[in-house]
Amino acid sequence: MQDAIILGGGISGLTAAYLAQQGGLDISVIEKASHPGGPITSCQKDGYLFERGPNSLLLPDPWVESFIAELGLQDQLQETNPVANKRYIVKKGRPVAVPTSPLQAVTTPLFSLKGKLGFLLEPFRKQISERAGRTETVASFVQRRMGKDFLDYAIDPFVSGVYAGDPHKLILEQAFPIMRGFEREGGSIIRGAIKHKKRQKREGTAYKKRSISFREGLGVLPKTIGRKLGNRLWLNSEAVAVNRVDEAWQVTWKRDGENFEGFAKNLIVCLPSYAIKRIAWSKGISEPLKASPNLEYPPVHSLALGFRREQIAHPLDGFGVLVPSKESPTILGALFSSSLYEGRAPQGHCLLTVMMGGIRHPEFASLSPEKLLPIALGDLRSLVGLEGEPSFYHCSSWPRAIPQYTRDFAPWKETLHSLEDEYPGLHFGGNCVDGIAMGASILSGKRLAETVS
Repeated sequence: MQDAIILGGGISGLTAAYLAQQGGLDISVIEKASHPGGPITSCQKDGYLFERGPNSLLLPDPWVESFIAELGLQDQLQETNPVANKRYIVKKGRPVAVPTSPLQAVTTPLFSLKGKLGFLLEPFRKQISERAGRTETVASFVQRRMGKDFLDYAIDPFVSGVYAGDPHKLILEQAFPIMRGFEREGGSIIRGAIKHKKRQKREGTAYKKRSISFREGLGVLPKTIGRKLGNRLWLNSEAVAVNRVDEAWQVTWKRDGENFEGFAKNLIVCLPSYAIKRIAWSKGISEPLKASPNLEYPPVHSLALGFRREQIAHPLDGFGVLVPSKESPTILGALFSSSLYEGRAPQGHCLLTVMMGGIRHPEFASLSPEKLLPIALGDLRSLVGLEGEPSFYHCSSWPRAIPQYTRDFAPWKETLHSLEDEYPGLHFGGNCVDGIAMGASILSGKRLAETVS
């Protein structure tokens, strides 16, 4: 009888397992893949270092930073290169830098005069009722508070870059709760943000969030935790059945065609929603799960493309470029990966990471890497002045990439919470519960570990 069995060896499950183990608990982690960390995977080839999944970690609070140090990775940590301080959004077929100062906000061609006035008038617009706000989409909220121009050329590409999703489908309360909190607290986004900062300063909780990576890529984080878990991490193992037996959790999993079985006081589940539903649960749990909504996971392709620096006319002096749905390029966006962090490309070369597919282009799901490449190159030629062919190319395809926090998300979470209330020792977490960002997933693991400590 163990203290906990954890289903899913992504970053949430790994974090929960490590912290529980450090607290003296006996745990096991069951992971279907051959490596820990799920999509958080870094690869080195031909002098390039590229990410198959997330490309950076936005540190959400000081605890995550201390967690990295505790793992012995502080010396590996890489700050974002200061030269990559710009963000570009496509307007009329060309990248336009997002304004970062009041003067730039006034002069930027990214927004029309009407759009700029819409932003300035945001603090004076009325709120809607709390009940209506719970189901308001991101698009409706932004258009209501800031106007359509801001929706089309700021939020739409941002949502596409973060969720690979559609702002007309995502529910603000679920997808970006901090924005709802600002309006609730201050009556507007701007006033709410000011109040939030003042309160943080007063309480001593202010923390400047920043994007980081590691010299060996983000994949070093799950690899390090995996090594520390040792033989408690079961790779190439898929959970197939869960039963409640005498106030304990009986878990059955398969590895190499053989069945294994374990018993634990606590069961922590950090799997995608579709994987949770695929397990053969005992009847009292399986029926509510089957009746709950299916979350949408759009397909996403991540193309790592290497070029000689002289092949690209753009200065690549930024984080990357995002494409609004109103614009003609079909890629979702491109990260200037070798500008972000050192050691991503050989001397005299550069690395771009192009994102394709998502909710916007589900038809790309069935395309081979050979067919995706010319589409990406065609867009890059017009966007960054690319000439010639790549000297390096790798395509990572994720058929089910990111859970969409649409109107189905709230009832899905309610189902999980009701099961947790009904069955002591059952805990759900991960990106189908606690947020899709890598930092949110790490904090989800921390929360789960605290529930079983």
